[in-house]
Amino acid sequence: MTTARTPRSHALPLVALLLLISLAACGSPAPMPTPKPTAVNDTMVPVLAVSELTVGSNRIALGVIQGGTPLNKPDLKLDLRFFYLDGNDDTKVQSESSAVYRGQGLPFGLYVAYAAFDKPGNWSVSISIPKASGPPQVATLRLSVQAISRLPAKGTAAIPSKNLTVRDNADLTKITSDTKPDPDFYQMTIAEAIAAKKPFVIGFLTPGYCQTAVCAPNLAVLKKLKDAYKGKLNFIHVEVYPYPYGESFQQQKRVPPMVEWGLITEPWTFLVGADGLIQYRYEGGITLEEMEPALAQLAAGQPVTPLLGK
Repeated sequence: MTTARTPRSHALPLVALLLLISLAACGSPAPMPTPKPTAVNDTMVPVLAVSELTVGSNRIALGVIQGGTPLNKPDLKLDLRFFYLDGNDDTKVQSESSAVYRGQGLPFGLYVAYAAFDKPGNWSVSISIPKASGPPQVATLRLSVQAISRLPAKGTAAIPSKNLTVRDNADLTKITSDTKPDPDFYQMTIAEAIAAKKPFVIGFLTPGYCQTAVCAPNLAVLKKLKDAYKGKLNFIHVEVYPYPYGESFQQQKRVPPMVEWGLITEPWTFLVGADGLIQYRYEGGITLEEMEPALAQLAAGQPVTPLLGK
């Protein structure tokens, strides 16, 4: 059983999951809980890959580890049942959802579900993982649901940060660790995007120093979407660390917008409407399959609703 009791502690299982991939950008090795050895170790361990859960709608990302290796199975679907532990009957199913594959283009399998919590406190989720033969494996994770998000959340105003743009430094290598930067992502500040009264997308990520291994894939997704929605949406990339990136990474020194938005993990993607209100937010890896319908809604001025089970 995995217990997540504080907002910060939720992020640790995700980092541990990604460290198994042994990518250079992922920081120092850390101990990873593994199942006890068996004759044939087919035990699958679900790992929660979000840093906080709050009352209301939540995007719940999960990884699955088997034999010490993250699974990457596009046909795998996880069935989730949620229980409220602080009430009179902690065996009553409060809601159900399914986590579907969202690992296209990512270095590991990511499974995403959407769920709503109607009250803060201690919850649990029962996760049913199908096996090739026999009954599914069932695992339980404890969840800590906060009453209010510590981060900018859906329905709240985007913070008018003044991130670096080409006007601050025409040398893009000094404002992004992306090895092939697209100038369109560095034309305006978040404050200017809000004032423009046009929907926009913000990616807080660091392609060169990503501890979660998904920043570069995320930016590749945003670049493709930018071309599809040019003139309809503005796109902004905010680098996590100030230049020189390596030195800032070692010191864990973040750029001012990261601090202003309260972000201590990466990457984050925020969709903001023409009214300056956050329509949806995504922590960790994103894919075209999940983002395309969301951006179509954003561009059309419609409420952004999650893509469920497709």
